[in-house]
Amino acid sequence: MTGGREGSLATLLAGLSGGGTTTGAVANLLERATRHPRELVRAVPTATLAVSVTGPVCHQRCTHCEGHYLRGMKTLADLGPAAVTAASSLLISGGSLSSGEVPLADHLDAILALPPDLPLNLHVGLQDGDRLAALRGRKVTVSFDLVGDDATAREVFRLDRPAADWWRAYEALQRLFPVIPHLTIGLRGGILSGERAVLRFLADRPPPPALTFLVFRPTPHTPLADRLPPAPLAAAELIAEAAGRLDCPLHLGCMRPAGDWRRRFDPLAWAAGARTIVMPDRRLVAALRQTGLPVRDHRECCSLPAREVTDAAS
Repeated sequence: MTGGREGSLATLLAGLSGGGTTTGAVANLLERATRHPRELVRAVPTATLAVSVTGPVCHQRCTHCEGHYLRGMKTLADLGPAAVTAASSLLISGGSLSSGEVPLADHLDAILALPPDLPLNLHVGLQDGDRLAALRGRKVTVSFDLVGDDATAREVFRLDRPAADWWRAYEALQRLFPVIPHLTIGLRGGILSGERAVLRFLADRPPPPALTFLVFRPTPHTPLADRLPPAPLAAAELIAEAAGRLDCPLHLGCMRPAGDWRRRFDPLAWAAGARTIVMPDRRLVAALRQTGLPVRDHRECCSLPAREVTDAAS
């Protein structure tokens, strides 16, 4: 898509984003993401059942979450055969120990008792994965949060450990499983701090299957509840930088602010190269259809390979 059609797309996306976003700024994002196909995969993960191995308990109590997002999640013990049969995949997460590790290994027997052909997305926390090696024959994908600087590790994860420890753990996990790195933009209370170091780290290594972006979301009753998320255009610029540096698909995950911020950000994130977006703003979906670009649906967690991606009906 070139010339007038490209300019029309930039104008359309800038209008959706609003807030003074210029057509030129969006055109720049589009230009930097030219290697990524002009389509949208709309991920609505209704087929993936999320469970927590620790229930609502988290000992790490990261300052951006403090276990908030574990509440209401089922545990492995809660799952009956009917629930497992109804799900086409599982996301297995949990609260972290004070070391930063999600204690999946303590529940290895229960995980191994699941159907062997059931796709699993494991949130493992900070660990090298050696205790999970028994799962190598299963359909496992690991989601791993990368940290770019020591200050974020200390202030958000409450761990007095260097960012390099996360990088080493990532490389160790890659020797066991497919790993989808996750990078939270503005994790340090809305401040950009270490994100570009993560991009440099990834650019110096073989490309991952995908890179998933998240965005800091102020969460009630946490120490960072009064902070603001990063500006939408600044966050999108980071995605565009990844689009230029990394030879892998870029995803925009479920954890990002809602409401007006999401309405402004999602068009910019797509322009910057995030072609799989979890629960994208409906106006973006309509706008892309208006231009004749394909919109397809993915019903699994965005980190899992698609069993079937279908053309979106609405």
